[in-house]
Amino acid sequence: MYDKIVDILCAIKEDQPELRQSLSPEMDLNNDIGLDSLQMIQFMLQVEDQLNVTIDYDQFDYEHLRSIDAFITFLKSCQPQGQPIYEDAKQ
Repeated sequence: MYDKIVDILCAIKEDQPELRQSLSPEMDLNNDIGLDSLQMIQFMLQVEDQLNVTIDYDQFDYEHLRSIDAFITFLKSCQPQGQPIYEDAKQ
């Protein structure tokens, strides 16, 4: 999952080809990588699409962006796409 997130970040920050070599699991997605608000939206949408997860924005917190590892830990708690989020949605 880490490699896929790195690929997504590098695609979004394509103006920084040196980014891939400087990334590490401890890097802060906002402060170290410097995603602006539009890039953050693109990042989240691509993560959902490429990793086949639905991010629960009610559970999402700024703390999940403190490192790539923290974000991955949060993603592992998210529901796979195509799965009902609520029990009553199953029929």
